[in-house]
Order: sequence, then structure tokens, then C-alpha cells
Amino acid sequence: MEDDEDNKIIIKDIQFGFRRFRAPAKRIYGNRNVFLLDVPPNPIASWLSFWIPQLVRSWLQRLLPEWFLPTTVILKERNPNKADSYENEIATYLHLRSLQGTYIPRLFGEVAVSDPHAQRYQISKRPTPAILLENVEGVSLHNLPTEELGNDQLLKELQCMYDLLTKNGVLHGDPRLHNFLRVDQRVVAIDFELSEPLVGDITNEEELETLKGDIKRRTGEGAPIRQPPCQTLPQRRPLALTTPAPLCGGRPAGCAKD
Repeated sequence: MEDDEDNKIIIKDIQFGFRRFRAPAKRIYGNRNVFLLDVPPNPIASWLSFWIPQLVRSWLQRLLPEWFLPTTVILKERNPNKADSYENEIATYLHLRSLQGTYIPRLFGEVAVSDPHAQRYQISKRPTPAILLENVEGVSLHNLPTEELGNDQLLKELQCMYDLLTKNGVLHGDPRLHNFLRVDQRVVAIDFELSEPLVGDITNEEELETLKGDIKRRTGEGAPIRQPPCQTLPQRRPLALTTPAPLCGGRPAGCAKD
């Protein structure tokens, strides 16, 4: 059962670019600063969407994303004890820009967050850095029914997603079923705090086999397999920003059609 504190609605003051707004937020992961944020309606975006051409609207959405946010987004605040992980996740999302909105959530941008209630009890009154991410409507692999989790099609989708990460030179870094969502016949990866570049003897194949082993254990097709704790992963290196693999005709190269 979730703690009452986890279900509590918290009001957040958000400063995102040229826009400032106050919105209710609900914690979605226990003991983590990750929230589901309800974004208030924006009449400016509604007016622009009605009157301006699609091409111009798309340009404005890229230039001023704060005015074109969806009604719900994920707010992920920086953990002061894991500042490096926060910066690493932002760098990874930027590096994987070509996969945003399909195989990873879209990153809308970085914001400054103030919690008026919490600040009364804090020594520092400075806003907390955070990122706004797309709220992907999917089911985590951890919560999938057994018959769907053990389906060959799901394993193909998982392989496709990992192939794309490999082509872009990125190791996910946290191969747990909680960090992958099933969405419209594809797998979406989330939570890139522990990601790192693929260099040396680090491979995505090892992570993929870890996930497949956990799937077999949960579906009763194999012996229990212990996932390596995060501390045993190789030391993270700064993510080198290189040119990501392009999308080909709306479908990433390397993912064969069924």
C-alpha cells in the first residue's frame, strides 16, 4: 500500500523559460522526486494553434516549448545527493534527440521549481532544478501480464530498442523491468540517470540478456536470476555528444517491420 504522503497533492511553482505557472503535482514513485504534473491551460497556445499554419506552429513549439506543453507531464527534480546523475540524464536525452517521442520520452526542457510549503522548512530558499518529460502512456514491463511479457513479439521490440541505443553509442545503465514501458507495439526506455557511452568492453548485449533472464524468471521459463546492483556497474563516463543515428522514413534504421 502506498504511503499517504505519496498520494498527497503538492502545489509547485514552475519557471520554464518565459513562462511561470503554479500547478498541482503528485509523487508517482516512493522516496523519489518524480511527480505527475497537471499543466494549467494556456490560452496563448490555443489561439496560436487555431490561427497559424502547422509549419509555423511546429517551429514555435521547438523555439518556445513552455507555451505548448501537454496537459500532463513528468516533473523530475534533481536529487542534491546525485547531481551528477541529473546532469548525465539531461546529456543523454539531448544526445538521443532523434529517439525522443518514439523510443524514449520527449524532453521539454529544464525548469526551476519552488515548493512554497516546503521552503518554510528549508535552509536554502533557492529553486530546485528539474526537467519536464513527456508522460508516456504505457505499462512498465514489470507490470505486464505474464502471457504478454513472455511473448516473442515483446522480445523483438526490446531488441529493437536496444539496437537503437547501441547505434547511438549509449548504454542504458539500469536494466530493470521498471525502466521500460510497452507502448503501441514498441518498448520505450525511461530513467537515464546511470547511462554512459558505449566504450571499451561495455556492451548493450549484457543488459539485454539481464532483462531477458528476468523475463524468463517471471514467466517461469528459467531459474531465478539476480540482477546486478547499480553499484557494480562500471564507473560512468561523461557522455560524449556525437551525431545520433537518423530516423529513416519515420522508422529508426535497424528495426525491421514485422
